[in-house]
Order: sequence, then C-alpha cells, then structure tokens
Amino acid sequence: MKKERKRGGKRSRLKATFRVLQRMTWVFLCLLIVTLAVYLGNRGYRRLQTSPFFQLKTVVISGNHYLTKADLIYYLRINEKSNLLTLDIKSLYHKLVSHPWIKNATIHRSLPHTLTINIQERVPVALIKIDRLYYVDRDGAVFDKINKEIGCDYPVFTGPRRFSEIRVYSPLITEVLPLITKETSPIISEIHLDLSRGITIITVADALLVKLGMKDLAHRFHRFLSTYHYLRRREVIAKYIDCRYPDRVVVKYAKTPSRHQAPEGKREKVG
Repeated sequence: MKKERKRGGKRSRLKATFRVLQRMTWVFLCLLIVTLAVYLGNRGYRRLQTSPFFQLKTVVISGNHYLTKADLIYYLRINEKSNLLTLDIKSLYHKLVSHPWIKNATIHRSLPHTLTINIQERVPVALIKIDRLYYVDRDGAVFDKINKEIGCDYPVFTGPRRFSEIRVYSPLITEVLPLITKETSPIISEIHLDLSRGITIITVADALLVKLGMKDLAHRFHRFLSTYHYLRRREVIAKYIDCRYPDRVVVKYAKTPSRHQAPEGKREKVG
C-alpha cells in the first residue's frame, strides 16, 4: 500500500510539473508572438512612412479669402516631399490658429495623398491707430498690421496709445463695432474713444463731428444717421451734431451757410 501511495504521489507531482511547464510554454509562445507582431508592425509602419504611396500630392484649402493657398502652404512648411502619415496634424492645427489672420481651423488627412484644410479667417471691419494702424475684427480683436494689398478703407479707432491700454478701451470698442455695417462704414472716417467723454465720430464726406457719449450708443447712432441724411438732403453744412441729449439732437452749423441753413454758428434742435 505504501509503495502504491508513493507511486501515486510521484505521478501527481509529475502531472503538476507538466502542467506548469505547459503553461509556461504557452506564455512564452504568446510573448514571442506579440513581440514578433510588434516588431513586424513597427518595421512595416516605418516602411510606410517612407513609402511613395503615401506621399502628399494634393492640399485642399477652403475658407480663405485674404490668405492665398501658396501663402498657407509656405507658412505650414509642407511640400510634395512630405509623407501624409508622418504629418503631425495637431502641430499643424496649432500653427494655423497662431496665424494672426486665422480665427479657427480644421485639418485632416485623406489617405493616400490628400491633406484637407478649412480655415475661418478674421474679417477686418475697422482699423485702430496705436504706434501704427492695425486691423480690428468683429470680435474686437486687434490682429495684424495694415497691409496695402488687403486694403485700408475702414473706420479708424483712435484713443489708445499703447497695446497695454486696449483692454481698458475694449468695452467701448465692443459696443461700437455692431454699429459698423456695410451701409454705415463708408460714412465713418474716425471713431475717437475717450474713457470719460465716450464716443466721438468724424464723418468721411465733410469731417463732421458727431458726439455720442457713453450710453445708449445704438439709439444715439440711429438718431445721428437720421439727422445726417436729413442735412445731406438739404445740402446743409454743419460743424457738429450732438446726440447726447435724451430728448433732442443739437446741430451747430458751419461758418459758411448754405441757402437752406440757419445763420452762422446757430444751434438748432432736431428731433
């Protein structure tokens, strides 16, 4: 009986050892297969990165009006030698949105040969004079120096003398920007910002001074337009229009009266 028990114990130990070895063999084989797959995959990916099959051939750019396709490709430093797989899309995106004229962008690759870029450009609606003239977009962002090729036919903000002061004047700029439209922009030459006196506008045609003040600018601007067009129709030359009063608009006539206008220097209530 004792001999049989010993033989049975040896067989059990042998079976247990065999199972452990079998499991270790399977683990080793799995590790070997995974390592081989990673090695082959990495080697294959490296070959694809240098393969002419994924060479960049087409760059599709949309949404650009002020920036040319050639300018953007040069700015991104991409060319026909670029491999589409190796392009860092995230870096390209961050570089795009760091461009002063680009507000936002989307970029993606379409294998095997195409890179597609869509940009949202900043649209200038005004200029601001600091050390020189800069563009201002609809959001009030000051984003680039004036460019003669793009144009400079916009109303000009004056008041701030340094870039550090723009934040202080920003509420006034933000309130005035909605007043600048395709219809009103050709009328306005200058918009002077004063932190204590508010907004003063100078017109294009006759350098007419228009005082809007600090409050209720949309309503006051509308009253100015009505008065301005009324004076233009009657060929009246005014020196300034004061819209700061709640119940009236005050017009001071210029020194040279027209046949429709009041005597020299007289103030007239309108509206």
